[in-house]
Amino acid sequence: MICKRGVALATSLLHCHKSRFEIICRHSLLNQINPLRRIIAVLITVALPGCNSRSGPDSVANSSSAASLSKPSTSVQFTDITTAAGLKFKNNNGAFGERWMPETVGSGAAFIDYDGDGYQDLYLANGRDWTDTEIDAYKRGNGRRRANLIEPRTTRQRSTGLLLRNNKNGTFSDVTKQAGLDIEMYGMGVAVGDYDNDGRSDLYLTSLGRTYLLHNEGSRFRDVTQSAGIAPPAWTTSAAWLDYNKDGRLDLFVCSYILWTPATDIYASYNGKQKSYVGPISYRGQPNRLYRNNGNGKFSDVSAAAGILKQGQRKLDGKALGVVVTDSNRDGWPDIVVANDQVSNFLFINNRNGTFREAAGELGIAYSESGKARAGMGIDAADIDHSGRESILIGNFADEMLGLYQNRNGLFMDIAPRSEIGRASQKFLTFGVAFLDYDNDTWPDMFVANGHVDREIEVLRSDVTWKQRPLIFHNQGSGRFKEVGESSGEALKQPLVARGLAYADIDLDGDLDVLFTTNADRALLLRNDGGNKNQSLRLVLQGTRSNRSGIGARIEAKIGTKTLHRSVRSGSSYLSQSELPLTLGLGAQNKVAALTVYWPSGAVTSLQNVAAGQSYTVNEDKGIVRSQPLATR
Repeated sequence: MICKRGVALATSLLHCHKSRFEIICRHSLLNQINPLRRIIAVLITVALPGCNSRSGPDSVANSSSAASLSKPSTSVQFTDITTAAGLKFKNNNGAFGERWMPETVGSGAAFIDYDGDGYQDLYLANGRDWTDTEIDAYKRGNGRRRANLIEPRTTRQRSTGLLLRNNKNGTFSDVTKQAGLDIEMYGMGVAVGDYDNDGRSDLYLTSLGRTYLLHNEGSRFRDVTQSAGIAPPAWTTSAAWLDYNKDGRLDLFVCSYILWTPATDIYASYNGKQKSYVGPISYRGQPNRLYRNNGNGKFSDVSAAAGILKQGQRKLDGKALGVVVTDSNRDGWPDIVVANDQVSNFLFINNRNGTFREAAGELGIAYSESGKARAGMGIDAADIDHSGRESILIGNFADEMLGLYQNRNGLFMDIAPRSEIGRASQKFLTFGVAFLDYDNDTWPDMFVANGHVDREIEVLRSDVTWKQRPLIFHNQGSGRFKEVGESSGEALKQPLVARGLAYADIDLDGDLDVLFTTNADRALLLRNDGGNKNQSLRLVLQGTRSNRSGIGARIEAKIGTKTLHRSVRSGSSYLSQSELPLTLGLGAQNKVAALTVYWPSGAVTSLQNVAAGQSYTVNEDKGIVRSQPLATR
């Protein structure tokens, strides 16, 4: 019966009209029969080009973009300026020999223009030493078998996150204490957004323990977490600001990971002698949280009412490490995609009435191509093929390869296994991921931060390392990528235990610079040298009826024969956030013939003949209110 139904469904797919294809692919049979779903996935790859000539890598050879496949990358080199820029920071994960699960996760970072001077500043999250109380709880709990082996500590260092002000000359200054951010926590993630629309970007920090909503009051941040009413579960990871109900105020989505405490840390050993880190599969997952902004400085937990905790009888307890907000079905409303660790990913489709429908399985993004849940960590979204639809990139464990889910009219197809993306990433363990057009050739490229969770992996395997170099996948056009990391500068050849990844144009020269955070090591700031050989322009959005940060706004730019699509978003990557302003790479074009901003409120701003080489501030009501030339080097 299954085979007959499978053949019938596959046949209808092969002869589909686009609208019929969308209906068939949403049929519940795709959720019910895993083997059939895999058969259909292969058939779709063949069938799609006949249905939509702009869909997928298999259609490229017959498209007008075929000539771009062999084009070389602009000669871009990334230079390590960490020391020269004054970044004196080393992550503290608290490790003291007992290999507790949180020590493997690392901390993220965010670019934020906290002082409003137009230059991106930098916040680096940090962990801390474990307290005596936590160690005592471990001794009384599952660690009691080893309590007599734990050596007492004679010293304990104090660790905090770090806020670095951009000095506008390629260097940064530590302003952590002056800004009121010298807060000790076991820090995880960072999200940036102006939640009260006062024109200043605020910070939300996740951690193992309580979280922090920090209101930007000019030169200092004030902790308003308690008064705001935000109190998610104990271990939170990534977070993202979004206006899910389009009322002009930023709401907050918070990822929750697993139920872990020092007392319940599980003992395991790979050799019977040394304790090993235990993965999330041994711990219970936790539900995520959605907080609605009430507009009076307070938030309401609407997770249950919105369908984030449960749908029908199905509990949505994930093990979430990454989140990206994207309009997956192009209906003008923000959807939420969650990368889960060793359980299926989530895709929350916005029902446009304050609720969401979880549809990752139905739409093809829940599992790998073989139908297995992977160790999802970092996540990002972008229009990789100039189709106007945003595809999804997810970082996974070693031997699982990256997942690049191409958006084909709202149905997702993982194209990594049949491409260089899968082959090149097979032995890497990926945390942070980001789409950025680093050479400004109009095509979003992929940066990938890698590093294993346990240094003993090199004892167990000869083909996987603990420290791993970053990967860069240059977009060759129409969804094809080539890995070019080792030819993009000496800094990118060095192996790291990388975790967070974020980007910003820190020197306002028209190309994007990159930051990596590492686990128990220094952060790495890389300057983009050569990306501005192609033309670009920068957009800073100011919402009025929409949220002030412009989060959720969509940009459409017509240059030559191409149409570029970009979105302003919070969150993404892994525990990190890149800058909110958008850099549009224009290739050789010296202007955008028509630039349109689609604001979350429904307002539309249309601009004509926008020149390259400038940074523009675009107001929702007034259009361009400020412009200044980008720097040259």
